[in-house]
Amino acid sequence: MLSGVTQLDGGFSAYGPKYLTGPSTATAVLSSLFPHGPASSLLGELDAHDELLGSHSSALRLITTVDDMLAPDPRTGLLPHSEGFQLPGVGPEALDHLWAEYSLRSLALTWNHETDYGFSCYDAGGERLKPAGRSLLRALEGSPLLLDLAHLNDAGFDEALCVYSAPVLVSHSFCRAIVDHPRGLDDDQLRALGDHGGLVGVAFVPEFLGERGSIDEALRHVDRVATLAGEGAVSIGTDWGVADMGELENPTALFGLVDAVADAFGSDLAERFAFANAYDFLCDQLPLAS
Repeated sequence: MLSGVTQLDGGFSAYGPKYLTGPSTATAVLSSLFPHGPASSLLGELDAHDELLGSHSSALRLITTVDDMLAPDPRTGLLPHSEGFQLPGVGPEALDHLWAEYSLRSLALTWNHETDYGFSCYDAGGERLKPAGRSLLRALEGSPLLLDLAHLNDAGFDEALCVYSAPVLVSHSFCRAIVDHPRGLDDDQLRALGDHGGLVGVAFVPEFLGERGSIDEALRHVDRVATLAGEGAVSIGTDWGVADMGELENPTALFGLVDAVADAFGSDLAERFAFANAYDFLCDQLPLAS
């Protein structure tokens, strides 16, 4: 996951050469917006993101449909994503407007702070979703927008899986049984995600993986997600461009990680982790065509 727009000054520094050059490109990437500061707004950041997509159209494209996923287009595909959702009282019509007019493709109920919809993993773990959060999930049922449960507290996470029937995304997380940190998923949550058809992106942040943010540390999390949630649930989450990274800071390190997954667990799981699981998830969840 790359950082999309955090400042409205026209900068696009996170999409530097190290993400856009080399032997491989990304078919689809969640491009994160952070509407949390006093000068920030989701609509303003989405407008800025749209402008930046236009100015970088030779390297970047917007993903809207399954046709976009299938297109033989070498550019990096982006799905604008709200890390935490601050617009109050959003219903079905507003979600449709955010999708069609502002190109929002995915949202998380919280980031590192409480929102109108729920509580983050750094808040009280036993607090359920707020009434507005339950209403938002019901509205999302009829929307093409993806739901991301990353950063959500435990009680809210469990309730979301009960309220929301569609497969869910946990865009960047890890296994709490390996590293005891509130941002991680416990074993019961991983099993529940597997039963729910969910997708878990493994984050590369050193304090999440272990100590160094290394390939061998990441392998432990890949193994546990695949074992508990299922081999169809594990994917790449990274958090590149947002958090400080360790040994997996450079995208070229992905080749070593994918090779290590293949050596340890077989080429089928490596292919699923590197591409197929996320690709299949998006093809199942996105509209077929415009």
